[in-house]
Amino acid sequence: MMHAVLEELRETSGLIIGLILALVIMGLIGYALTNVHESIVSPVVQFIKKMVSRK
Repeated sequence: MMHAVLEELRETSGLIIGLILALVIMGLIGYALTNVHESIVSPVVQFIKKMVSRK
C-alpha cells in the first residue's frame, strides 16, 4: 500500500517539477527574446525607417 502511494507521489512530483522547469525555461526564453528584441530589432527597425524616409 505504502509503496503505491510513494510511486504516485514520485510521479506527481515529477510532473510538478517538469511544469516548474518548463515555466522557468519559458520565462528565460521570453526574457532573452525581449533583450534580443531591444538590442537587434529596434536598431534594424530604425534603419529600415531611415531607408524608407530617404526615398
